Amino acid sequence: MNINDLYKILLSEKPSKLIVNNEEEIFKLIPELKMSKEFNQNNPWHIYDVYNHILHVIDNIENNLILRLVALFHDIGKPFTYTEDENKVGHFYNHWLISQKIFDEFAIKYNIENKETISKLIYYHDYSLNKLDEIDELFTIDELTMLFKIKRADLLAQNNKYHYILNDIDKKEKELLKKRCI
Repeated sequence: MNINDLYKILLSEKPSKLIVNNEEEIFKLIPELKMSKEFNQNNPWHIYDVYNHILHVIDNIENNLILRLVALFHDIGKPFTYTEDENKVGHFYNHWLISQKIFDEFAIKYNIENKETISKLIYYHDYSLNKLDEIDELFTIDELTMLFKIKRADLLAQNNKYHYILNDIDKKEKELLKKRCI
């Protein structure tokens, strides 16, 4: 498998199915992804292990190579950052830093186009909605729109009792885009 084969899989109608069917080859291309398989998140926000969460996010995002690569790498750093609190609840503090680093190394190795945008979206995918006002100028309007798409896809691959936050995501996106158009 080469990078173009991965692109074809990511741009398919149901990427998760093809990823699972080709996972050994994909794990050779992205060894860190294998660590996410069966990695239990032990957190009420999450109903899937890290690997299956990633697969659901990929399926939930529109068919766009930038967005699908962000989805593939956004939580790949979680197994490297796992901690449990006193109640045995799992946390992944700063996983976005490790996910970004893994992607950046992959992007250099395979000469990925749009590396900077993908890397930025991976880094900020989990950024608090309440703090986005502080950093929205770091993004072009297209990047900001993509950030909200990844946030929606990520939330849809989590426990559905938190899906009410989709309204907050929509509201914040409209607010920030309106601010940009003034």
